[in-house]
Amino acid sequence: MARKFLSAFLVLHLCFSLSAQEKSFTVGGFVRGGGYFSTGDYQHDINAAFGDVALNLNATDNLSFKGFGDLRVRRGQQFGENISTFDVREAWGMYYNNFMSISLGKKIVKWGKTDIFTPLSRFNPVDYTFRSPDFEDAELGNLLGELIITPAPFFRLSLVASPFWNPSVLIIKPITLPPSMEVTLPEGLRTGNGYYSWGVRGDFTFSAFDAGLQYYHGPELMPGLSLVSADYTNPLQPAISVEGVPYIISSTGFDFETTVSPFVLRGAAAITTPAEEKRGNEEIPFRQVEWVAGLDWTPGALRITAEYSGKKVMDFYEAPYDPIIGVEPDMQKLMALFNTPGFDPVEFTRLQIEAFNRLYNNQLHEYYHSAGLRIEADLLNGRFFPSVTTVYNFTSKDFTIRPVIKYKPSDGVTLSAGYEHYSGATGGMYDIVDDFMKVLYFAIRVDF
Repeated sequence: MARKFLSAFLVLHLCFSLSAQEKSFTVGGFVRGGGYFSTGDYQHDINAAFGDVALNLNATDNLSFKGFGDLRVRRGQQFGENISTFDVREAWGMYYNNFMSISLGKKIVKWGKTDIFTPLSRFNPVDYTFRSPDFEDAELGNLLGELIITPAPFFRLSLVASPFWNPSVLIIKPITLPPSMEVTLPEGLRTGNGYYSWGVRGDFTFSAFDAGLQYYHGPELMPGLSLVSADYTNPLQPAISVEGVPYIISSTGFDFETTVSPFVLRGAAAITTPAEEKRGNEEIPFRQVEWVAGLDWTPGALRITAEYSGKKVMDFYEAPYDPIIGVEPDMQKLMALFNTPGFDPVEFTRLQIEAFNRLYNNQLHEYYHSAGLRIEADLLNGRFFPSVTTVYNFTSKDFTIRPVIKYKPSDGVTLSAGYEHYSGATGGMYDIVDDFMKVLYFAIRVDF
């Protein structure tokens, strides 16, 4: 079947090449194999092993239309589970002229000028558990329509709308839960009233200064956890069911980029407001204000990117209980709570889930401060690419570092090796995931 599939595209490629000089149809892609080895205290020493194929299709007349497809096939194992997937990562068509362009289909749309911290990215869901030496492979794309109008050389207006919710995959997906607890996380396109999203963004380009202003309304890409049921017939081992659900937000943001030699300076700010009230809804986050400031510096063969991110949680109040995941329960405190007159164990569980949502969304504290640094090098005439990316949250104490080495022994071949480290304070998010997320990996990629 795969041979027939590829043969059909090669025949089409030949037909397009012969039929018209002004039109083109090209086929490219890669084949890749990789292995990830756990360095944390995880039950699976082989964290992931896979072989995958990407097929990239481009059609254009270089005047008025363009079509693009990115098809992915993967077979292997990840987190102890067999995987065999065929995914249409992108597939869209575009018509354009000097004034406007319109595109429809499954597409990756990135908003925002900042790099490490991206508070303005609203249409690009991510699978935070996806194993790949090319980190952009974790981007899922969305089914949407995009209209871009350029009424003046210095101004571009973008309008994006999607009828579906395509949620990000939470990093906690592989976590081992107590046998009496069930967490159902959504994946893939979700339909339903209120799941649509839309946004508008204006980009201004001036001499040595670019700026953008945007508004988004629709489901947050990250699902919130909501209590489905809690059965305390056996109080020492309650049966708890939790599911990931969408919630609607409105977000207004601004960003800029300017050059102050030898640096490129960037900044962004966003205020995000949920449509529903926070109290009584464990899946709903607080209103929040985020800001980012950063720079790029390119001395010789190096490129250095540094960013700071801050957050203010509005209408803040302390969480009354610890998160339901990540903290070992204190049995003496639990028994004291259960013996308290009027104590409601179901409400207790709901508030624990709310606390975990706050932990995941960095809302357990009123203020958050983080810093990120990426150092990349282009050496040996474009054949050797060492890099390191690190992020530290000064408030939550979450820390990650990802050194990577990529080497191209010949054109079209890339050898990759890297390490991913996660750590955090006891009960923190990276403390919860570090056992299955800490890995050493190797991969070989052949492009065609």
